[in-house]
Amino acid sequence: MSVVSGSEVARICKSFVKINPSGVDLAPKKVSRIPSDSVIFIHGDRRGYLEAGSRTSVVDRKTPVAPDADDHYNFDPGGLYELRFPEVSIPIDCTGFAFPRSTANRLGIIKLETAVFDSGYTGEPTQTIFTPLKSIVHKDEALVQLVLIRNEKPADKPYDGFYQNEKG
Repeated sequence: MSVVSGSEVARICKSFVKINPSGVDLAPKKVSRIPSDSVIFIHGDRRGYLEAGSRTSVVDRKTPVAPDADDHYNFDPGGLYELRFPEVSIPIDCTGFAFPRSTANRLGIIKLETAVFDSGYTGEPTQTIFTPLKSIVHKDEALVQLVLIRNEKPADKPYDGFYQNEKG
């Protein structure tokens, strides 16, 4: 396995902010707030948030967040946000990883998970951040870095799971 160069990673991205030696920085194309009273539901192909008062009805409870007049997102303290990124297409011989940008982490924006994009995944990936403090972030600011690892051999078959070709 080896890390793919940033310039090669850039070729699989619909858009990016910056090419790094070992990946590219991505800014969200869409931001949504996840209400704090949401109940997460995961059962097979049914994934999302439960409708208020229901134990089985899954709905999209997220509310879009638009940039302000100065093109900044205003994140509330204690807020949970879904970030949707421009489309990527992971080659069949690679695996992708979305890491938090260290600047955001150093300042207190928390992206706990490291997403794994399986070989052959195509879509507009999402990541979730938590903002313990009020945060003001320009709409074009990169919040994750996409890194590709070249697999020892190509995958036997491309990813064909629940999130293939996701768009939002």
